Amino acid sequence: MPTQRNRSVVAGLAVVVAVGLVAGGFALGTQRSGDDPVLSATTAPAAVATADGTVVIDRRGEDLPGDDVLAACNRSSRAEVARYDTAALGQVVLQCGNGSQGYEHIRVRHTGDWQDVLGGTGDRDWDDAMLTAVKTAVTAPRSGFPVDAGDGKVCYAAPVRFDDGTTPSPDAFVKVIVSATTDRVITAYPTRDDDC
Repeated sequence: MPTQRNRSVVAGLAVVVAVGLVAGGFALGTQRSGDDPVLSATTAPAAVATADGTVVIDRRGEDLPGDDVLAACNRSSRAEVARYDTAALGQVVLQCGNGSQGYEHIRVRHTGDWQDVLGGTGDRDWDDAMLTAVKTAVTAPRSGFPVDAGDGKVCYAAPVRFDDGTTPSPDAFVKVIVSATTDRVITAYPTRDDDC
């Protein structure tokens, strides 16, 4: 009988230690998330939805993603620029990337598109607008989105309007293409077309 009792005590201690390790892991994860420059850099200014669901984004605000985040791109194409929680895919990451995907692809191929949307007013750069719009599209997509874009990709879309406090730009949409297999943002661009 004492052997049986010793096993129960050992099993009980193992459970207590396991619960302590899990709780400590959650506490450490929560503490680290506040220190992560990628997560804090993606805290976009508040965007306000109109009655028709169009998200109005202020053309004035903080500089995104920030020098610390972009400095990491000099070291690795896999460095994270932003991370988003989505209902459809869970965590989605915008990495520094290269000419075919990520921040670098968007910078090379779509800077002009984002600058056109901003129209030279306000104090936000093209990537401020892009990151705010991407966050809007993947975390609060238009009804019916995301949709299958083929080849293991999904397309998010959301109506957005950039506002400098005087005259909002005409309604536009932002489209974000994400790899469903790697959960990475491939590209993001503004468009007048409301579907994928």
